Amino acid sequence: MSTKQMVRLALLAGFGVLLMYAVAFPLPFFPEFLTYDPGDIPALIAAFAVGPWAGVLVQLLKNVITFLIGGSKAGIIGVTANFIAGGTMALVAGLVYSLKKTRGMAVIGLLAGVVTTTLVMGAVNYFWLLPLWGVPANQVLPMLTGAVLPFNAVKFSLSSVVTFALYKKVKSIIEVEKYDPVVENKQ
Repeated sequence: MSTKQMVRLALLAGFGVLLMYAVAFPLPFFPEFLTYDPGDIPALIAAFAVGPWAGVLVQLLKNVITFLIGGSKAGIIGVTANFIAGGTMALVAGLVYSLKKTRGMAVIGLLAGVVTTTLVMGAVNYFWLLPLWGVPANQVLPMLTGAVLPFNAVKFSLSSVVTFALYKKVKSIIEVEKYDPVVENKQ
């Protein structure tokens, strides 16, 4: 990966942090602690433009920065959960899209990412997060099915729609250059 590409991915991570704070809002019908933010969109764009692991890297950087600036009300647990969710989404969507870079595969990748992320976060919440937050055992399953699973499906569906709408417009800024005259002249 070139220095230019690393800088672009770092900028996407920083943009993800900015979006987490500037555009976060609660969704109706969900508990207050479940808020939507579009901070995963830069990682999805990186996953499509550069590759799935670039999307995961953007998610990792975004969450490390968030933790270091003390930006998560839920501390290390919140940024870890955000990384697992966003990293899963970027990895799955990016892997599917990398098989054949078409609009159809982008849609399939995003749908596969939403389903996989929702299921992964269901397991993470069931076995780790909800018990860790002190949710009584008899309330874990109702909280999971009534709030957590639908929220993740809605959150990542919204991010997918925005990513799909924006990707073609911004991909040329992020993709690795096909031709670099400076490199060509050195040969």
